[in-house]
Amino acid sequence: MISTGRPDNPMLFQRCPSCKALWPTRAGFLADPDVRLVGYKAMFSDLPAGVLLFEHRCNGLVTIHAGEFADLYDGPIFTVPQTGGASCPGYCLHVEELRPCPAQCRCAFLREIVHLIHNWPKHAGIDGATVRLAEFS
Repeated sequence: MISTGRPDNPMLFQRCPSCKALWPTRAGFLADPDVRLVGYKAMFSDLPAGVLLFEHRCNGLVTIHAGEFADLYDGPIFTVPQTGGASCPGYCLHVEELRPCPAQCRCAFLREIVHLIHNWPKHAGIDGATVRLAEFS
């Protein structure tokens, strides 16, 4: 099952569409050892609308727009697309590819965010750890 967006509660960062686990904070979601980034689907016409794909331990797929993580990046943002050009390795064309892009491309900052999240330190019990929906009601 695929889900984009948050539950109907703005106080929550995200929920798993399969088992209904909740993450109150982005920090808790990223640090949860039961969550792993498995892909990035680029949206070339609207880069922040691209989707990061996370797999939860229950095999649920949580999708979050890349724009939710834009503040994690503080490097240069290039304005010219290089997609398909000589300097483009084509990473954005493969959902499962999580490496940063060496090209000076307008998509490169998102590739850096993907790489950062893919290597995010995992810690059980961090602030905002997973809770079940029943515990939050």
